[in-house]
Amino acid sequence: MSLPAKAFTVLILSVSIVSCGESPFYTAEFFNDKLSDSTNGPQLSVIPAGKGVAGEEYTAPSGYLGPQRTITNSTAFAISRTEITFAQYDKFAIATNRVLPDDRGWGRGEMPVINVSWMDATAYAKWLTEQTNQLYRLPSETEWEYAARAGTKTVYWWGDNYIQSKEHCDRDIGDCTDGTEAAQPWISGRYNANPYGLYDVTSNVAEWVRDCDNEKTRSHNTAPVETGDCENRIVKGGSYTDRAHNTRLSARSALSVDAKYPSVGFRLVREIH
Repeated sequence: MSLPAKAFTVLILSVSIVSCGESPFYTAEFFNDKLSDSTNGPQLSVIPAGKGVAGEEYTAPSGYLGPQRTITNSTAFAISRTEITFAQYDKFAIATNRVLPDDRGWGRGEMPVINVSWMDATAYAKWLTEQTNQLYRLPSETEWEYAARAGTKTVYWWGDNYIQSKEHCDRDIGDCTDGTEAAQPWISGRYNANPYGLYDVTSNVAEWVRDCDNEKTRSHNTAPVETGDCENRIVKGGSYTDRAHNTRLSARSALSVDAKYPSVGFRLVREIH
């Protein structure tokens, strides 16, 4: 599906992806779709087709995060560079006469939207699809991890060792960037972006994905797992509530589709054909 040139604006950023001693060169492309009122939708990064890994041979308090496996992404897709913000979600909520989610007094605007369920996130994606005439949806677990890893195979996108304030601040370690010492999220995109230009993939808030909760099944491509307990869906990544060792790209847990937490938000995929 080709897009009219005036429907979006493309930004280009050249980055180096470092994985297992290699440094392939990648040119990231960012764009926004226009909403029906001619304002911009979420900024998106184009994620290339290719092979990657998902999972890790690690057991967290929330459960087994493996197995680590090779996955294939056969089609390029776009994904929002940051977690969806209050400003973006509130616009939808007001337009559709929905109750605004509680920000717990931490602020709205460019803060990541919190206290939204899987059902809320899916409804926002449907509205964005209607607004732009492009298909938006939650990512699958493997799409999310493929984009978050950005061509790397390590625990974090920068390597196997946690780095304080690279993308998260563990308050038990200390020396946090001003404003991140409190037990709350921060403005989306405050810390470093991964090589695909995505922010906060190991922290800020954990993120809803499409997959059903199924401990026996893991996807080896970018299709979601749609068997098992589909009243519970997977959330990916760490959050501001996690200690350093739990802010891993493989981090995963399951929550009810109706659950709303102050540490859970989401980002969206926009399909490209």
